Amino acid sequence: METAGRSDWFTHDRFGLFIHWGLYTLGARHEWLKSREFMSTEQYDKYFRRFDPDLYDPELWAQ
Repeated sequence: METAGRSDWFTHDRFGLFIHWGLYTLGARHEWLKSREFMSTEQYDKYFRRFDPDLYDPELWAQ
């Protein structure tokens, strides 16, 4: 099926993709990393210091 330039198939077939993106993804577990694992701010800070949003390019990801 040709889909270039059309999005009706996407809705009809109920296809979807949600990208979780944020500093919590560095933990590679879930978006509630800090609260579910009862991390202190100091423990969670290691993710904050390593998170580099320079490579955030949602238009490129969507391609």
